[in-house]
Amino acid sequence: MEEKEPHVRITLQTIYDKQLDNERLLVRTLERLDHLADIPDRLRLVEQKQAEVSWIPTVLMAALTAGIVGLATSVFTIIRGG
Repeated sequence: MEEKEPHVRITLQTIYDKQLDNERLLVRTLERLDHLADIPDRLRLVEQKQAEVSWIPTVLMAALTAGIVGLATSVFTIIRGG
């Protein structure tokens, strides 16, 4: 029994076309990697910005708590007849 293998014809032009495709893909990949080079700097800036504004929620929560306590005190004073 003789097994038949699929017959594929590969020419130099086919190899050349594939090489050109690979080179184009490499160029696109390198362009994308170039845009990723500054990510550590951008991430550091984001972390610095977050550190700069981290006090805002604390101040807002303190103000909200003080407002609620003041309102509750006023309501209690009014109800008590004060």
